[in-house]
Amino acid sequence: MSKKNNNEKKVIEESSEKPLGILRGTLYGIGCGIGGSIFILLGTAVETAGPGVLISLGLGGLLIFLTALNYSELSTSIPYSGGAYNFSKEALGGLLAYIVGFFLWLANIGTCVFSSMAFALVINQIFTINVPLPLFGVIATLLITITNFRNQDVAIKSLLWLTVVFIAIFIFFTLSGIFIAPFTNPQGYQPSYLLSDFTAFGVIQMFSLLFISYTSITSNLAHLNPILKNRAKNAPRVNMLAIGVTAVIYLIMTSVVLINIGGNSSGLTGTPILLADVLGDILGPFGFYLMGAAAIITTVIAINAALGSATNVLQALARDNYVTDRLQKVNKKRNMPVYSLAVTTAVSITITILVNSNIDLAANMTSFIYFFGLAFVNFAAVSLRYKRKELDRPFKAPFFPLLPIIVGIICLVLSFILSDVAIIVGILMLLIGFAYYLLKIADRYSIVLTLAGIKACAIVFVTIIILIINNFGTISTTLPGGEIIFNDILIRILIFFGVVTIITVIFDLIPLREVVYFFVRKIDKDKIAISIGEGQIIELQKKQIKLIYFFNIFLGIIQVFGSLFVILLSILIYSDIINIVEIGNISFNISQAGSELIVISSFLILGVSLFFSALVQIYYTRELKTLGV
Repeated sequence: MSKKNNNEKKVIEESSEKPLGILRGTLYGIGCGIGGSIFILLGTAVETAGPGVLISLGLGGLLIFLTALNYSELSTSIPYSGGAYNFSKEALGGLLAYIVGFFLWLANIGTCVFSSMAFALVINQIFTINVPLPLFGVIATLLITITNFRNQDVAIKSLLWLTVVFIAIFIFFTLSGIFIAPFTNPQGYQPSYLLSDFTAFGVIQMFSLLFISYTSITSNLAHLNPILKNRAKNAPRVNMLAIGVTAVIYLIMTSVVLINIGGNSSGLTGTPILLADVLGDILGPFGFYLMGAAAIITTVIAINAALGSATNVLQALARDNYVTDRLQKVNKKRNMPVYSLAVTTAVSITITILVNSNIDLAANMTSFIYFFGLAFVNFAAVSLRYKRKELDRPFKAPFFPLLPIIVGIICLVLSFILSDVAIIVGILMLLIGFAYYLLKIADRYSIVLTLAGIKACAIVFVTIIILIINNFGTISTTLPGGEIIFNDILIRILIFFGVVTIITVIFDLIPLREVVYFFVRKIDKDKIAISIGEGQIIELQKKQIKLIYFFNIFLGIIQVFGSLFVILLSILIYSDIINIVEIGNISFNISQAGSELIVISSFLILGVSLFFSALVQIYYTRELKTLGV
């Protein structure tokens, strides 16, 4: 039996103890679902869609419910650790399975990033302090990581108890908003606002944005299902109950907000803790701080759940040899894959820093990745029903195959309704995952070609960015004469390294040694030492060998300097020494946060690809010299 099959068998055996019943499983799903999104994004959603936000939330609940039907079938038939990734692995296999797993890993990391920034934003708003969001976000992520590292069971129990506390606060919020508000907040209490007008476009737009409020339910329950008691019966029940209860909570909470905002939704985008403000209007400071505590609880739960799910996906990818085998190692004392947790935490912190307080971008980016991943999970359900007919399926999704196909198409369409910046960042991440896959499975020559391809794509993208900045961009800087330095010096240096990168791509595709061999065969045939049919062995002079060696080393060193320069530019932009205020004209406009994220991401991809290409070139060149070739 193969190593992979042995690992899967081992996972099933280890999960034979199913400690969670239907109640705790449902609480787990509710806790994972109700993150900070409903607190942070509700103000924007109400201002954009008005009372139509209820339809947005209802549509989100319906879509995730239909997706959960397919998840339930897959979870009961494939009870392996790794959640939704395993469904794609069994149905699609190869590159597609890896891409889905990579996207689901990033989606959970995105949820962690969004939730950690939501935590920081709530802390700032509740206690009226002004600490940078990335700093608080990083601290929150590290604290939850330490909790998970100590013991995973403790993390799950903490999540369940925090969920119970939140549900109690939710009930209190609802009763106060309906029965106490008419007496304590008579001016704001206007139930008739629920019947006011709204736009269909606003409903659809907020449907895409608020979908992040539901995504964590199915993805996290997919990881929990293998340890449910009586999984065949309870997994579908837990999925349906968790989604149903979460949707009801969202709809009731939002209705209470709508009837207590005085019939006016303008200006709510700048209210990141709308629920706390509403309860504060009803009960005073006590209500404000109570709902603030609920917001803190939900964000902590969301960080906890997202880190756990992302860690499990990465561990499953390691189990199937898509990433290094070390990442599946489990600390038996703590029952935790510590290396996967460490890598997941490091990536989460890095993205938190890069996003740089733009919480809306984090939400849109996460929703895009989730939509994309969920689409392929639904398609996997169709493929698996035909491909693995022998699987025991205690639960079968209805309306097959129309249901998963329709839901998958809807998810794909919705993924491209989000912000342009989120889509661009999502596509960049897809390219990064694809490049890693090629590097992981490739031989030496294929690695060089892959890096050459990445460099070529990156330099084309950076070239387009330079042209756009020069023609449509607005630059500001804190340095005296900084705009002149940026346009006349830094951009020209960047262009120089761009030209050098193109040259290195050419020599990656056609190595200098092969060029020399070609001309030797054409001009100096006496240098051909041996001819065997069409094959020839050519003996070069020591001067020629040295020239090739030093030229390749020189190209490698230039690439190192190029990578350092490009990364330095990224740091200058990130640290606000150089600001790309906006990119746009009359027909389109990208904000400062979006512009800088695109530029920094592109520069980092180019810089990292140049750096690794340089290391590979220098290593291979020195290796050939050692062999005397």
